[in-house]
Amino acid sequence: MIKILKNKKAEGYIDVAVAVLVIVFLLILIISVWQMATIKQDMTYMANELLEVATVNGKVGSDVEARYEELCSEIGFRPSVSFSADYFESSTGKVQLGDTITVVLSTEMTLPGFGGFELPFDVEVTKSGLSRVYWK
Repeated sequence: MIKILKNKKAEGYIDVAVAVLVIVFLLILIISVWQMATIKQDMTYMANELLEVATVNGKVGSDVEARYEELCSEIGFRPSVSFSADYFESSTGKVQLGDTITVVLSTEMTLPGFGGFELPFDVEVTKSGLSRVYWK
């Protein structure tokens, strides 16, 4: 690399400029992929926490909504969330002991860092657990 810089021919300067450009693009790509990986990790953490609250309480209700709001302010973005279960009492969101509760978090992202070019994709996390409450 030093010999190329000391070389007085123009081709050495062009080689260095192209190498720097390629290195910068690779750094931008690595940082963008790292950002997407951390968002996926944050969503997995959020899904685990929401599922824990829902299974311990045996219902999808105000406790889960309050925890969702706390987690959204903690991680800094708001993914869409949906729950599915075989409800014991659908008006209150109660789920019988041993029945499955499934939470799905999803958000749309774009691969940033390349000017006007955007590559959109969806990130989705699905977790499920069993209710721990017996409803009479």
